[in-house]
Amino acid sequence: MAKLEPYSPTPAARAGRIAMTVTPFVIGIVCVLLTFVPFGRIVGSPLTPAFPLMAIYYWAIVRPEMFPPLAVFAVGVLFDLLSGGEIGLWAFVYVVTYSLVVTQRLLLVNAPFSAFWFGFAFSAAFAGALAWCIVSVIHGMFVPPGPVFWHMTVTVAVFPLFAMVFGRFETRVLLGG
Repeated sequence: MAKLEPYSPTPAARAGRIAMTVTPFVIGIVCVLLTFVPFGRIVGSPLTPAFPLMAIYYWAIVRPEMFPPLAVFAVGVLFDLLSGGEIGLWAFVYVVTYSLVVTQRLLLVNAPFSAFWFGFAFSAAFAGALAWCIVSVIHGMFVPPGPVFWHMTVTVAVFPLFAMVFGRFETRVLLGG
């Protein structure tokens, strides 16, 4: 009788599995870097969408097992370091927002896109309000909320385009379609 060898994936299969596992994190890092591209000069607006927030929300709903809280924290710390702001501000805001989104995931995972987008609008408003509150406390004064409001409004307006890109990426790369 033939002896069966234990299953051992090929190096290519292992590399593919590793690539699939780190893909959402890499997309989050790319979104952080995309934040610092001066699109305002092209579009004529100083507002830049919160690209990392879009990635965090999308992957928290679609594949939270592939974008754990530690990866969200790392994306936030990288953003804090590159932005020159308070270290830990966006890392904290992103992790808290991610936690909120993951708890509501079952409501949005198979919902129509309009519900998915509304959920993102709520998450962006929550993240913006939390960041605004923390900055106001850190500076010990009432910081005008207008810039945060417009920043998150632009983020919500641009989200459908990025959700489509993330969805196509997930379909082609992660699902092999």
